This record gives sequence, C-alpha cells and structure tokens, in this order.
Amino acid sequence: MTVNPDFYPHIIVKGDPFQRGLSHGQQLKYKIQQLANHYLTEADIPKWSFCEHIIQNYYMPALEKYDPTAYDEIKGIAEGSELPIEQIFLINARYDLTKYKNNKEDLYKMKDDSECTAATIIDETGVKIAQNWDLDAYVFDHDLCVILEAHTEDYENLPKTIITLGEVGQLGRSGMNSKGLGLCANSLNSNIDSFDFPKPGPTLEHPAVIPISFARRKYLSCHNYANGLKYIVGAPRHVGGNVMVATKEREAIDFELIPQSYFTIYPTFVDEEGRECLPHSNGRAVLVHSNHFVSSGYSPAAGVLYCRNPGGSSLYRHRRILTRIVDAFRETPRGKGISTNAVKESFSDRACAPCALSESKNARSEPANDEVLVTVASVVYDLTKGVMTVCKGPPHVGKWKEYKINLE
Repeated sequence: MTVNPDFYPHIIVKGDPFQRGLSHGQQLKYKIQQLANHYLTEADIPKWSFCEHIIQNYYMPALEKYDPTAYDEIKGIAEGSELPIEQIFLINARYDLTKYKNNKEDLYKMKDDSECTAATIIDETGVKIAQNWDLDAYVFDHDLCVILEAHTEDYENLPKTIITLGEVGQLGRSGMNSKGLGLCANSLNSNIDSFDFPKPGPTLEHPAVIPISFARRKYLSCHNYANGLKYIVGAPRHVGGNVMVATKEREAIDFELIPQSYFTIYPTFVDEEGRECLPHSNGRAVLVHSNHFVSSGYSPAAGVLYCRNPGGSSLYRHRRILTRIVDAFRETPRGKGISTNAVKESFSDRACAPCALSESKNARSEPANDEVLVTVASVVYDLTKGVMTVCKGPPHVGKWKEYKINLE
C-alpha cells in the first residue's frame, strides 16, 4: 500500500476474486473497520437490524447470482478486514440505505449529503470521463477513500485491469478498465425508491435486489460496451441513481436509473464557437449531470415519478461544468484536444461558493448544523490513454496524482 498524507491510499490487488478481496481487506483493515463502525451508527441509515435483514435476505443472494466474482471479492474483504460480511455489504450499500427517508421527509428537510457532478468530454484526441465527488467530510478527514487497482487472472475472462476510486472496503464508486470503458456515478432521488422489504415467506416475497454500486462494478468487469450497458440497465435495484458511462470508442450515455426503468441522455456536439451541432465523426461533444432529473423523458406531470432532490447546488452545478467545458472547447485550437489540465481547471470552478462545483467544507444548511460536506475527491479518467488523475479533496486546493494502466 502506498502511504502519503497528500493522497489517498493506492493499493494493488492480484489473484482470484477472493484473494483480491483478502488483500484489500488486509491492507486496509483498520480503515475498513473504522468506516463500518461509522456507518453502523449513521443517523441517515436505518437501524442495523433492518439493514441486516435486507443484506442477508435480499442483497447477498441477488449479488451471488448477478455477479459471483464481486460476491467472492466481498467475502475476501470481510475475511481480510476481520469483519462480518454484512458490514462489508453495508459499506457498499451506504448509498442505497440512505434513501430510506426519500418518501418520508418534506423536501426542505431532506439532506443532500451525497452529491456529485460528472462529465464526459469527447474530442478529436480521445475520450475523458470525470467527476467531483461530494460526501460527508468524515470520509475526507479520516482518509477513508482508496484507489483500488485490481489485476485479474486469465481464466476469469475479465479485463486484465480495473482501477477504481471509492471508499475503503468498496469495489469502487467510479473507475475505468483496460478495455477503455469508464464510469462515474451521481446520487439521484425519486419518490418510487422502495424499502418495502417484508420477511421472506410464501406470500410476501420482495424480489432480490443489489446495491447499485455493484452494477457499476459489473460494467467495469465487461470487455464489451454493449454488454456493460445491459448490466447497468438490467441490474435488479430498489432505488435510483445516475450512472454515466463512456468508452474510448467515442460513445457515452448518461442513465437516470429508477427502480425497474431508466431514462437516457446522450452527448451534445458543439462546433468551434460552442454552438450545438449534429454529431459527426471528428466532432467535439460533452455530456454532464448532477443530482436531479434532466432527461427529456422525465415528466412529473404524469403523476407517477417525482424528483426528490432537495434542490441546492445540484440545480446549477451541471450548468457550471457545461459552461466551463464549452469555454475550453472554444479556447482550444482544433487538433490539440481538451487537455486533462483543462478538465481539472473546469472542475475547480468556485461559483456560488462554498456550495460550488469544487466544494469547500460547509454545513449546507441555515442555520448551520453539525453535518459537514465537502468535495472529497476529483478524478479524470482518460480512456484513450489509460490514465487516471486523482485529487484528494476539492480540486481548487488539492494535489493531483496520476495512475496509468495498460490498455488492451
């Protein structure tokens, strides 16, 4: 494990799925134990007895069927970190479990403690997918994120390398693989997120579902973009989320996922003046998303689906990153392409600080409460070159580091 106070830990794991998980758990044992204990007492997560019921009766059997490789890796993390497997599932399912109050709270009372802004940039030199990841400052303050570099075995028939950014004990929140597939994810709240989990029985049987983070990891386990899309769309889930995917082959899609369905958003192509134009092979394009429904297919007037995002910075962060990237398009001569430095600068935007695209520590409420949020990390994946560039903390003040994988 690489240790440096300016950067998050970078660990490399090898072997079969269980061995990779075991190595992950052993290298980060005390950090994983600390994070699990934090989420066991997190006020926004249901009581542990209810979480344990969901994990044992729904998450675990569904993941074992949906992605046996991920299931074995989770078992390895549990053994390596000397924790029950249910607590490793808790770390990977934190996002899903915090949706418990989606249909119970007034909008102005709801907290927006897991927000992100994502973008894909396609130009004449390649494809980059990037995001700012906003989260509870506890994770940043206690250094509980990790760059996880997994090298698979030939017999598994998986991409040779998968590199992700996530919390310790997770299989990853965002990432890319050696086949040139990349993914970022944002929180998304809807009124149809479901927590109706009866006890298993002959008549009251809720379909088995997985935490949505495992669908993201399954996509990164695919060689083929089309197959990866099937796993994103077809993942059995009980809450929604936004997932942006891209491939080095100049394609990208944003999925606004809801239980049992989804909306899609495609990149917008722009000309040299920043004006929208029709797609073409050498064109420049951009795709952005924050944390509320924006697809043309979303219509609250239909009376079934409502966005439950409480407002706040999500309503302008996607506009800020779009503006900054289009500015970079206009300022960069044709042929050079948009550099990683230009993407980093775009994500460092400070408009409407402290709740900016690059967010300083703040309570996001007036009067202020004890809960503090911050951009815990910023990341740019260059899918064409196989380079991951990561910043610990808000990109306008943090330090950046590169990690390169070999593309196949």
